[in-house]
Amino acid sequence: MRLEFGVPTDKSAAEVRLGIEKGFFRDEGIDLSVRIVFGGPPLAAAYDRGELVFGEIGSPPAITAIAAGARFRIIGSGTRRKAHMYLGVRPGIRSFAELKGQRIGLLSIGSCPDWFLRRILAVEGLDPARDVTFVPLLENYPRVIALIKEGVIDACLATEPAISEGEAKGLINVWRAVYDARYVPDFQWVVLVANTDFIARDPALIQAALRALRRANHYALAHVDEFADLVARHNRIELAIARRSIVRELSHLHPDTELDRAGLEKAIDLQFALGGIPARAGIEAFTDLRFQQDRAFA
Repeated sequence: MRLEFGVPTDKSAAEVRLGIEKGFFRDEGIDLSVRIVFGGPPLAAAYDRGELVFGEIGSPPAITAIAAGARFRIIGSGTRRKAHMYLGVRPGIRSFAELKGQRIGLLSIGSCPDWFLRRILAVEGLDPARDVTFVPLLENYPRVIALIKEGVIDACLATEPAISEGEAKGLINVWRAVYDARYVPDFQWVVLVANTDFIARDPALIQAALRALRRANHYALAHVDEFADLVARHNRIELAIARRSIVRELSHLHPDTELDRAGLEKAIDLQFALGGIPARAGIEAFTDLRFQQDRAFA
């Protein structure tokens, strides 16, 4: 059975890619491929239309879309339950006061870094709408570090391994992690989702895909050198940088696709506080939790 796994960036779902290489999805009878739709809102729209029926997305655009009537539901968690994004700033800028007037690259307007960056800047005393310029990168997101080197942007809110690459090349200093308790503590970030028609039509296929995904996640975390090799090859970076990017996050990763329900409640609270959704609702409005009951991954 052919199935596409949706992701919002080229740097997403490395564990999935490793699972494909190892044949874990094939063992479940699934011919899985990864499809990138750059940016949270465009990816959410693809899930809504049924153009993609299964994959991952950040909880902010997922919650916002579902609240607006999008036809998909949150069914599980990615390995990154905490918000593993980092604010990287070019050398020469030394404080948030000096960040005023600068250009900050991010995936897209309405995507996770948009929501998170607004939160960080507000906590640090800046007005996100007036003090800085957000630069949506979309298909240029793979070049986020190169754009800093070229002077197109002055900072970025980005994920690994771009952050470790920028550090290693001396192009950025990492100022903040989004999961810092001052910003979004205990927050359910990457979520697995499925189109509602797909859930009704083929729940067994979803269960099989989740089994293979959990197997891939556990394998990646237990075989860091092999995982780093895939990350290096896929992102065309040095092996040492790839390994550094994995080690930074390794102790925070969760391989079992189990939602942090309290963390998802906090994600909903944040979207309501930031104006992403018009009314506060419980997680039942955004989820289909039947797949949380299948915990086997072997």
